[in-house]
Amino acid sequence: MVKCDAELEGSLFGEGSQLDLILAVDLGSSSVRASAYRLDGTRLEETTEFRITEQSLDGTFDPHVLTDLTEEVISDCLARVRKVTSNARFIAAAWTSFAMSWLGVDSKGQPVTPVYTYSDALSGRYADRLRKELAQQGSLEDTWQRTGTPIHTAYAPAQLLRLSSEEPGLAKRVECWQTLAASLFARWRGQPHAPISSSEVGWTGMLNRQDLTWDEELVERVGVHSGQLPPVLDYAKGLIGLAEPWASNWPELVQTPFLLAVGDGAGANLGSGCPDNTRIALTIGTTGAMRVVLPNESQRREYGVGEAGMQRVPAGLWSYPIDSKRWLVGGSLTDGGSLFSWLHEVLAVEDISTLIAAAADLPADAHGLTILPFLRGERAPGWATEADLTISGISPATTPAHIVRAAFEAVALRFRLIYERLRPLLPPGAEIVASGGALQENQLWRQILADALQVPVNLVNVDEATSRGAAVLAMQALGIPLPPNPPTVHTAMPLREASAVYAQAALRQQELYDRVISGN
Repeated sequence: MVKCDAELEGSLFGEGSQLDLILAVDLGSSSVRASAYRLDGTRLEETTEFRITEQSLDGTFDPHVLTDLTEEVISDCLARVRKVTSNARFIAAAWTSFAMSWLGVDSKGQPVTPVYTYSDALSGRYADRLRKELAQQGSLEDTWQRTGTPIHTAYAPAQLLRLSSEEPGLAKRVECWQTLAASLFARWRGQPHAPISSSEVGWTGMLNRQDLTWDEELVERVGVHSGQLPPVLDYAKGLIGLAEPWASNWPELVQTPFLLAVGDGAGANLGSGCPDNTRIALTIGTTGAMRVVLPNESQRREYGVGEAGMQRVPAGLWSYPIDSKRWLVGGSLTDGGSLFSWLHEVLAVEDISTLIAAAADLPADAHGLTILPFLRGERAPGWATEADLTISGISPATTPAHIVRAAFEAVALRFRLIYERLRPLLPPGAEIVASGGALQENQLWRQILADALQVPVNLVNVDEATSRGAAVLAMQALGIPLPPNPPTVHTAMPLREASAVYAQAALRQQELYDRVISGN
């Protein structure tokens, strides 16, 4: 439950004409968004505000730009709420953030580094070196199981090693490491830093899963001392109070508990109605992910370990906490919708609808192409630090529709690998629930996913799954009854005849992967 004083606790559920709302902020890798949610889980659509964000080619963000955009979005969202009603009361502010986000601040809380992210393009050799050292010591697998994450450029250890080696002066200026959300919250409270949720710490790759705190062994190895790391708390440990000028700019939020941010994947699962292992979330936006929520007890039972043990992370996947009771297990792709956006630009086809229709007219895997869809590197399940986009089989007969369909299929085949690793954690009849901007209007991609996975893919009616998930997490923290799952609006049923076709396509993709990436 949210920790707050007795007077505030008694006022959370007012009577009369007051409209109780939850502010949900989604710090995404392609946009920053804010919306107000009713307590029935519905979004006040007229309150939604967003700003497009722009990531540098090296995978970083300018923290000052993100700060300005986030504050603009919250201010404009609150202004929209004031137009809707004069009786709004925000009983919680909840947020999700792209994972991972990571930056260093000085003693006053001012950012001194860029915001480092999962799409880091600079620390590959440091990840390779650390992985080799751990393997030689026989502790590589133990580190993965202890932290829930591989050694990879998507996580902080490799990035911290690069910074201390290549930019030692910058590293010495860091008084405290923060996530983007923690840095913003500290700023609004007039403090130099703020706690970080166990969810966000899990996404840094430096969490000890047993203790739900910083992993001392790995932290020491990458040269960070404990004084540079903030406390790790459950996301529901809400904090109240804003400093000036934010108290004056956002008077509605002065007495509102701010929950700690969680990773966007956790929000997407709960927002799309996937709170347990009977429903698997498959999300494709800018990136892509397939994730399932597991309670601690089920994990221990599944793997047959004692009460003091932890579930083993399936090969090639990750495990992050949502809170002290639940884990998110799955795999992510760095490129989902971003791959199609890039192809659309490079192929210079103006009419997207016509292009997708032409791709839909093609039979499954009938284009002669094999693609490794690693525009910005690979994450699950292979975690190759130097993976590049590779297209094999282009001929004079290749058309833009061939390439687009092959790209959709290539991403689906990567999800097939993740799904195979998740299946032992799932009960019979577990459903695939699809959401994300790249799938909402793309029936072809949903059908390809169903055919590649050979299970139905159910699209749910939710426009803002991640921010809705933030609102659901706030309801859980406050003990408010949860809203029903979003309804299914379309189901792509797998075509039996496509099963053998995509099985062969998967073998061909793996052969190309072995030659181009594993052979490096």
